[in-house]
Amino acid sequence: MTEQLVKESTQPVKPITQRPKKRGGLGCWITGITTLIVAAGLVAVGLLLPPFNLASRFFGPQYAMLDSNNNAAGLNSLAVIAEPDDVGQEFGVLLSEVPMEQFAAGSSDAGAWVSMAAATTPPNHALQSSVYSIDTTGTAPEAINLSIRIPSGVANADLLDLYAYDDQTDTWQFIPARPLGDSMYASVSELPQRVALFQAAPPSQPRVLVAVDVTQTLPDSVASLANIVAPGGLQPTLDGNLTGSLAPGFDLNAGYLVMPVIRNFIDPRALDTQTVVGILNNRAAIQAHANAVASLAASSYDGVIIDYRDVPAEQRDNFTQFMRELHNRLANTGSQLGVIVPAAQNIDGAWETGAYDWRALGEVVDFMTIQFGPDPSAFVPGETRFADALLRWAVGEVSRDKLLIGLSSLSTRQIGSDFTPIGYDEALSALGDVEIETDVTDAGTVLPGTLIQAQLDGFEAASGNEADTPLAYIDYLDGSGATVARMWLGTPSSLRFRMDRTLQFALSGVAFEDLLANGVARGILDAILNYKLSTPETFGATEFALRWRIESADGTIGEVTTGLNEPLVATIEAPDGNYAVNVDVVGEERASAARGGAAVAVFAATPTPTPTPTPTPTPTPAPTATRAPQAVAAAPAAAPVAGSIVAGNFEYGGHVTNTNTGAADAMRRAGMNWMKVQVRYTPGASPGGAAEQINAAHSRGFKILLGVVGNPGDLAGGGAGYIQGFASFLGGVAGLGPDAIEVWNEPNIDREWPS
Repeated sequence: MTEQLVKESTQPVKPITQRPKKRGGLGCWITGITTLIVAAGLVAVGLLLPPFNLASRFFGPQYAMLDSNNNAAGLNSLAVIAEPDDVGQEFGVLLSEVPMEQFAAGSSDAGAWVSMAAATTPPNHALQSSVYSIDTTGTAPEAINLSIRIPSGVANADLLDLYAYDDQTDTWQFIPARPLGDSMYASVSELPQRVALFQAAPPSQPRVLVAVDVTQTLPDSVASLANIVAPGGLQPTLDGNLTGSLAPGFDLNAGYLVMPVIRNFIDPRALDTQTVVGILNNRAAIQAHANAVASLAASSYDGVIIDYRDVPAEQRDNFTQFMRELHNRLANTGSQLGVIVPAAQNIDGAWETGAYDWRALGEVVDFMTIQFGPDPSAFVPGETRFADALLRWAVGEVSRDKLLIGLSSLSTRQIGSDFTPIGYDEALSALGDVEIETDVTDAGTVLPGTLIQAQLDGFEAASGNEADTPLAYIDYLDGSGATVARMWLGTPSSLRFRMDRTLQFALSGVAFEDLLANGVARGILDAILNYKLSTPETFGATEFALRWRIESADGTIGEVTTGLNEPLVATIEAPDGNYAVNVDVVGEERASAARGGAAVAVFAATPTPTPTPTPTPTPTPAPTATRAPQAVAAAPAAAPVAGSIVAGNFEYGGHVTNTNTGAADAMRRAGMNWMKVQVRYTPGASPGGAAEQINAAHSRGFKILLGVVGNPGDLAGGGAGYIQGFASFLGGVAGLGPDAIEVWNEPNIDREWPS
């Protein structure tokens, strides 16, 4: 094979230039357009998302956006208003409405919720506006105002309420609100889903709550009136438990609810605030106390009532927290929760409620009793008078369906600015008892036809009615005509008038803590029954008078009515015999009260120096100590009655170990009318144990002095806790009605005090 040699050229090599391939113009355009489309898509997506939301703004729901210059949005009678300095962030509202007619028909055209909402409207309430729906966007402000214009046909704005409907729970919920100008206003922390204006009407049968103390019994006549029976006797302890025993006599299978009331007192004159404060200051104690009370409710009762009085105002949040804890536990068992609060006080134009946050409590309780004080004049009608003004404010804080007013069924003694509940007969006791002035024979008898003058030996009195209402009173006057004391009389009409204040504001009902106390006037139960049945009552001024009766052993032989201060002037033209002059203080026929009567012996003069006695009619016993009549035959003296200490009258008695018949008979023969019995306190003892001694003494015609002493050994071991227990025990004993109490006599003797 022949090799071929490659010769190297000596000429330079021309460089090769690479020419680019030719491309068409369409490819460049596609790339550019694609880039633009992607960029435009991203921009469009960004505009569709927050914070721009262009699609929603142009094509979705049209929210009214609020700002500091445009801080309100409205639809017909509804307005949603933010405070200019807090309008939220990008916050807007979308309002819609279902007109009243469409809502009442339960039409589902506006949404499936309508039929359920229409079927569950608040009881005793009538719709007064469209039902408005409120949708929101953005971040809401911390507080926002709602306003619904009041329809022109509404005559009484005091009966208007705002309610919100919750689709999740299918329930209407009360919104605290009050009328201002021509609208109802509410301030809420969270806008409701739906809202409407309603007008309330009084319930067809208002509720009646009756408290029963440990020393009382529940008669059928009272039980038949009660919707709720609240037996007392239980108190809290520092560790959160309960102590005491419930008042007996209720029936768990009767037609009323049984709800034990837990109190920080046995007698309201001796309150134990330290125990309540000790619990509220301790988170664990709050939990333990809520558990203890809930356990009580679950043990066959319908619920519980909390009545903790004089709680310091600084415990407001803690008390609310305790009630929330208790509500949560009771809700699991379906038990009801009630609370008793004192009437709010208006201070410099603002209503103050101290430790009791009415609005917060109203959210967690089933009912709230506003305990009014004993001054009946608070119920004089008037926009600025106390009861009306308070209740008008109260229905703007708490659902009126939950509100009861706590009233006293007793009379009230007013001396200056001090008011004290007392019995009806006791209120009239200062009128005195019957005394007779007449000419008598040497034998102490009255000749037939002799003029006699009978009058009451007490204070001059003037009766009246406060501000042309049935709130009746009697003023006792001194020799100069000045008022010594005023007695507000607990008549049936007076009580019915006060109960009817609940009708003006369509409240749930009334509550009584003293309906079973001694001294309730006759006719009170009838007044409560008529209130429950909504039987109309015609009120008029109460004119008090004296109705005199001259009675023989065979019955009444004459009857005369005089003025309150007028004497009876009469002659007895009748056969020889013994006669009684009795008198009733009458105002309302249902509530008359007898005063102590006197006896007169009428005998014609005969040759026989000593007349033959005849059966003697008994003068009516007085509810207080009686003075001896001037001309009396052998009529037995009326027995003294409890609570009848009269200044200047010397009385005496003896210290006995018990009040049995033997001791009573011996003391009576000695002329005594007082008994002293000693009661010794030991930790855990119930004051109710003294009731037997008190009742036994009174039933035998004696007044009773209780010597209440402690135990030196227990005092040495218990210290301040024992003293507090002794004080509470003493307050409970005082509430049982002894005529006097001697507190721990002879403490300076070794055997009575720890060394």
